Amino acid sequence: MRHLPALVLPALAVVALLAGCTSAPPVDEQALAKWKTQQEATTETEDAVLGVLSADTTPGDEDPAHLEPGVRVQFPDSRTIDHLEFSCYGNGHMRGIVRTVLPGGSQSIELDPMDCRDSPHQIELSSSKAVDSVAFNDFDSDRPSAWRLVIFGPGPSGE
Repeated sequence: MRHLPALVLPALAVVALLAGCTSAPPVDEQALAKWKTQQEATTETEDAVLGVLSADTTPGDEDPAHLEPGVRVQFPDSRTIDHLEFSCYGNGHMRGIVRTVLPGGSQSIELDPMDCRDSPHQIELSSSKAVDSVAFNDFDSDRPSAWRLVIFGPGPSGE
C-alpha cells in the first residue's frame, strides 16, 4: 500500500471541508424572468404608480454606511408619495436603504431584513410631501435575487 505524502493529507482535508460547505442556491433564470413579468403586469395599469425601481442582486454582507445611492428616479417636479412597496424574488431575504430627496433636505430609511416570500412589503415615509427623488440600494441578500420598489402617489381621487 502506498502512503500519501504528509502535505497531501491536509490539502485533501481542506477540499473535503469546502465540499461540505453550501453556497447560495443558483437562481432559476426562467422562474426569475416569470417573476419579473408578473411584477410588471401588476403595476402596468395602476394610475397611482409614480415610478418603479428594480435591479438584480448578489449575496453579500455589506456595511450600509458604505452603500452608494443605488437605483434612483428623479421626478421632473416634486411629487407627493403615499407609500412604497418592496418585493424581492425567491425564498431568501435582504435589507435595503430608501433615500428620498426633498426640497429642504434628504431622508434615509434603513429597512429591517425582509423575507422575499412575504412580498410585497409596504413602506411608509415619515415625510412624503414634495419629494424630488427616490433611491434604493439593497444589501445583506442571502442569495442571488432581484428586487423591485414601486413608488405610489395618492390615488386618483387624492386618497
